[in-house]
Amino acid sequence: MGSRLVGYGSYLPERVMTNQDFEKIMDTSDEWIVQRTGMRERHFARDDETVVDMATIAAKRALENAKLKIDDIDLVICASTSPELDFPSVAVQVLGKLGATKNIPAYDVRGACTGFIYALHCARAFFTAGMHERILIIGAEKMSRFIDWSDRSTAVLFGDGAGAMIFERSTSSYSGIIDTVVMSDGREFDMLHGSPDHHIIMNGPETYKKAVELMPNAAQYIMDHAGITADNVDWIIPHQANLRIITSGAARLGFPLEKILVTVDKHANTSAASGVLAIAYAFDNGILKHGQLVLYPAFGSGLTWGAALIRV
Repeated sequence: MGSRLVGYGSYLPERVMTNQDFEKIMDTSDEWIVQRTGMRERHFARDDETVVDMATIAAKRALENAKLKIDDIDLVICASTSPELDFPSVAVQVLGKLGATKNIPAYDVRGACTGFIYALHCARAFFTAGMHERILIIGAEKMSRFIDWSDRSTAVLFGDGAGAMIFERSTSSYSGIIDTVVMSDGREFDMLHGSPDHHIIMNGPETYKKAVELMPNAAQYIMDHAGITADNVDWIIPHQANLRIITSGAARLGFPLEKILVTVDKHANTSAASGVLAIAYAFDNGILKHGQLVLYPAFGSGLTWGAALIRV
């Protein structure tokens, strides 16, 4: 059994923080940020706006796009690293806010920037086993909660937002979530992690080197496993961590830049929401068409990395 994509939705907070805004509060410049990251602006949630709030709006829009109600869903998986509450899960709270009346399972996964691929990996396994009919997958982050405003090397990198996709079971094994691979290496924990005071600790140069190596490796593994080449892929939509990482990874894979979707200039790094926000942006702007083949690699804290092959 396979799956097919039936709906998507996204949400970005109203507040936009530009590089010029950062120039006013720290020793940095638009030129410095763009040269090193490719980022120009990012969205920040209000103080009273939670991960659950953003996830709920994205999920509601995905349901509307699919012409479904929440009770048509029989599993919810949310990828998030930044929930305000340790428990219950964001996924369960979203069910409550959407007024679900069926007692369906819902849970969160914490794979950092690779989180949405971990969620896709779970969903693919459930569809293969024939256990669920329709699965709502959400990526939602409020990374602004973790910003250390005294650290210019990390403060400019992150943004907030949420995206959601709905897949339903299909007899085709070459639609929807076709293949996934996820990996981790806990020995590299110190390279990128959160501190006890909820700030981001990152060894930038080492993280860059690992990302440039491991994201393309995961993408190549997926293509080899599926028996395809870069020519067969319509779009590569990578985790939007850094423009230099994206372009270096594309070069390693032999992907022409015109087949790489980039939203890092608009959204910055939204962690587990990154890839699904980029996919929603591409659909909304007529860039991505239903039926096209998307390769989505990611890399994050843990270390975690992986890739998904999706026919949208």
